[in-house]
Amino acid sequence: MKKRFFALLGVVLIAALLPACGSTADVPEASQQQAENEVSDVMPTVVNTAEYTLYRNIFFNDMQADYDGKEAVKEGTFATIHDAFNDVTRYYVWGYNDQTKCCDWQWELKMDDVSDLPTNGSLVRVTGTYETNEDGLDDFWIIHPQITVKTPFVGRDYDIDMQAMSDTLERVQTINISNGKDVFEGKTVCGYGRVQNENTLKDPYYDNSWTVAISGEYEVPAFGTMVLVSGTIRDGVIADCEIASNTQY
Repeated sequence: MKKRFFALLGVVLIAALLPACGSTADVPEASQQQAENEVSDVMPTVVNTAEYTLYRNIFFNDMQADYDGKEAVKEGTFATIHDAFNDVTRYYVWGYNDQTKCCDWQWELKMDDVSDLPTNGSLVRVTGTYETNEDGLDDFWIIHPQITVKTPFVGRDYDIDMQAMSDTLERVQTINISNGKDVFEGKTVCGYGRVQNENTLKDPYYDNSWTVAISGEYEVPAFGTMVLVSGTIRDGVIADCEIASNTQY
C-alpha cells in the first residue's frame, strides 16, 4: 500500500490494459457467474509479472491519471480485508510477480453489490473500470467490477481470513488488528507465515515486514517453518491457536 496508507499507518511499505488477460467479450453481464470448474481446497497461485509492473507504475510511479477511466481486466485470487481505520470491508483481486512469491500485486474493487461474493481464496476474473478516488485505500480502485469465478476455493469459515490474502494484504490486516483491538476482539482468524519463536508468527518472505503475536497450547514447530495459524483474536493476539504445517504458499 502506498501514499495515503503511509500517512495513515506510518509503518506500511506498500500492474495499459493487459492484452494477455483477454477480451471482455466472454464476461457475463451478471456481477458473478461460477464457472464449471471443480471447487478446490488448494489456494491458486497466480503469477503475472506484467501485472506487477503495471501495479508498480500506478502506485509508485504516479501514473494513476494515465489509467483513470480506462477498462481493467484482471485474473487473480479474491480476498477481503477489514479496514478498521475507516470501518469498511475492502475487496481485492491479487497475484504474485513471479514464482518466488516475494512480491505481489493487488487491486482494490469497489463492489456495487456484496450480496453474492466469491469465497475468499477463489480464482476469479474481473472486468471493470479504473478510477481515481479518495475513498480507495490508495486513492485508486476498480469500479463496477464484474466477477467470474473460475475456481471456487473451499476453505474454513473465519471472520478474518488472512490465509486468502497476499502478503501485502496480510500485512495491512495485521496492522489493523494491532491498532484496532476493540474492533477485532473475539473474531476468529486464520493466517499464514513463518514461526519466529514460541509466541510470534512473522512475514513468510521478509524478516522485517510484520509479526503477529500468537498464543495457545500448541506444539511449536521448528523456527522458520511455514504454517497456517487459526484462533481467536484477543487483545490483538491470535489466541487459542491451532498450528498446522503448510506448503501451499
